[in-house]
Amino acid sequence: MDFIRVLVSLCELLLTVVMAVLVVYMTLRALIRANTDFDEDQEILRGNIAVGLLVASLLLAAANIMHQAFKPVADTIHLYLTSPAAQTTGHWKMAFYSLGNLLLAFGIVVVTLSFTLRLFGKLTRTKDTRPGKELQKGNLAVGIILSCVVLIVSLFVGGGVKSLSEALLPKPEIGMMRIMR
Repeated sequence: MDFIRVLVSLCELLLTVVMAVLVVYMTLRALIRANTDFDEDQEILRGNIAVGLLVASLLLAAANIMHQAFKPVADTIHLYLTSPAAQTTGHWKMAFYSLGNLLLAFGIVVVTLSFTLRLFGKLTRTKDTRPGKELQKGNLAVGIILSCVVLIVSLFVGGGVKSLSEALLPKPEIGMMRIMR
């Protein structure tokens, strides 16, 4: 048994658990703070199912996007720590790249999901109805539609965030191979 790989995998597991809790909490706070139409916390406490459904889909969408950003980080760190030939970048530099990558992804999550809800609200607004006000009233149909919009956007944005993460992270060099002609 390779104890270094087991230790790295256990550290990765611990990091994913901590990151999952932080993503849920920080996303919830950031997205609720970004919404100025009404107080989501108060609506949830009142039992507004439409708002609860939207908040749940926002959390799921954020988790999806952050997972897409975390996968390249975890793969790079795992390769870096388990392959002696790959350790060309300093430990602190690799930690800085990884943390910066995850913070960038979190910023993308908050901006994208807030922008999506605002844009969709503006596009579907009529003279008599506003999706935010309907949601505050507890209109479950509006909550379901907004939740689906958020989840669909996260599926598309997640792929882009993964590509961006892969492009921004330094790739460890494992070695050189000579190809003969």
